[in-house]
Amino acid sequence: MPSGTKRKNHPVRSLAPFLVAAVPGLGQASGFAVPEISITGLASANALVANTADLGAVPYNPAVAAFHPGTTVSGGLMLVAPSLEVTTATGSHESEGRDAIAIPMFQLTHQLTDKWTLGLGANAPFGLETDWDGSAPVFPGFGSTAQQLLAAGAVTPQQAAGIAGGHPTKSKIELVDLAPTVAYRLGPNTAISAGVDYYRVMTVAFDALAVANEGDGDGWGWNAGLVHRFDRWTLGLSYRSDADVDIEGETVFANGASSPATAELTVPWRLQAGVRYQASQELAFEFDLTRTGWSSFDELRIDNRINPIVSNNGWDDANAYRFGVNYRYRPDLQFRLGYSFDQTPQDDSNYSARVPDSDRHLFSVGLEYDLGEGLSLEAGYMYVLFEDRDIAGTSYLQRVAGGSLEPNGTDAYAGEYASHVHLFGLGLAKRFN
Repeated sequence: MPSGTKRKNHPVRSLAPFLVAAVPGLGQASGFAVPEISITGLASANALVANTADLGAVPYNPAVAAFHPGTTVSGGLMLVAPSLEVTTATGSHESEGRDAIAIPMFQLTHQLTDKWTLGLGANAPFGLETDWDGSAPVFPGFGSTAQQLLAAGAVTPQQAAGIAGGHPTKSKIELVDLAPTVAYRLGPNTAISAGVDYYRVMTVAFDALAVANEGDGDGWGWNAGLVHRFDRWTLGLSYRSDADVDIEGETVFANGASSPATAELTVPWRLQAGVRYQASQELAFEFDLTRTGWSSFDELRIDNRINPIVSNNGWDDANAYRFGVNYRYRPDLQFRLGYSFDQTPQDDSNYSARVPDSDRHLFSVGLEYDLGEGLSLEAGYMYVLFEDRDIAGTSYLQRVAGGSLEPNGTDAYAGEYASHVHLFGLGLAKRFN
């Protein structure tokens, strides 16, 4: 926890843990994940790990690249339009993040021999942002706690200002995953893959009324995949390891003091397993289970020369259940739809408005149209409905009086949270045989 001072019998740490709950986001899956890493995935609710037919499955399981001959190039642009609102004691407030966020994606495969296929992907599997109005008391618990402690003589005016200044404002992450891979075909119906994930974090920002933190950095992970076909069934398995991303930046306090700052951001591991059934030449179904290792994202520590910060997130590993349908209406036109239920890793005892998470339902539709000469056009739409969440929390006043300024899981974030997201995607794919 941050270093601090003591006054009377009420220990209070100075300048506050403004950045608790760590990485921000309005991800489309549990936590701050954005699992839509291809336009095909967007249209199929991300149920693609066992799909050897569509190029859009390669980012989900690089092993399926072994079933695509020649050279292929695919890419697209996804537009994310989030809406987040909280109703607290001071009324209804909307997050003031960007109205729409554009996320590009790219995938290249090249078959070297009948057995070996190289791949290179680029996408953004985590990120997005929240931004609460610092000029309005969106979360009045910060100010009221400071006033009560000051009136009781438990803190100095400077300490009270630090507590009130813990009101969160901007939280942001922008991350890209570059993934070179190699797939090997063990036989006519089986392939495996291996590769690395290079995570480049362009921007991380954790701001509050009394402090601003910003930085960037990078880190490495690895991935492996497997796919096996038999009769009308296909089994798929894909794993991406966790990765520690070293962040370097600056902490600037409201009083003008500043310091270089460092932190380590843990990107959680992801395991996706699925089964696909080809009911006919035109119709196929797939069911996937995705498990994300959010428990590895257990602690965030921001080190600076003035006031280091340690935050315990206390998240749990979480599951997502995905179902997709592909229907080829005619040789040049394919329709897709999907549904996913994603569990949140965040319980009430660790709830934070920086990552206002909840269980969610994902509904998607899309199509692929063959333009001829190996070129196809893809489009997709997804609606994400977050289950409303009513947070009461333990007493923030008692926690501060006990020596901890961490507001996670307390009534500092008390309120009724409601959110939904619209996602639109458009892409092109080209096969060179």
